[in-house]
Amino acid sequence: MASDQKVDTSHVTVHKLPPVTRRLSEDPRWEVRAQGQVIGWVEARHLGKGHTLFYFATGIHPQTGREYRLEGSTSFDERVNTVADFYRDPMTQRQHLGGYSGTAQT
Repeated sequence: MASDQKVDTSHVTVHKLPPVTRRLSEDPRWEVRAQGQVIGWVEARHLGKGHTLFYFATGIHPQTGREYRLEGSTSFDERVNTVADFYRDPMTQRQHLGGYSGTAQT
C-alpha cells in the first residue's frame, strides 16, 4: 500500500486490534494511524521468562508500502513515536532499510 502523498504525522491515533486467535496468551497489538491511514503497528511481547513487557514497532515505508520491523523498547509511547518518525522520514531508522553497515562511507 504505497502512498503518493505525505500524511501529516503530527497527530497520530492508536487503537488496540482484536486478537488474531482465541489464545489467552496472545500478546496485544495496536494499529498506528495518521489522518486515517495505517502507518504501522506496535506489538507487546514478554521476552523469554522475563516479566518486563517490550513493545516492538513495525513501520510502513511511505514510498514503497513495505513493512519494516523497527527496534523494541519498554516504552509504548516511544514505539508509537518511532512509527510516526519512520513514516515521516524513513532515514530516521536507516539501519532497518538494509545495506546499512553502521560505518561511515568515504
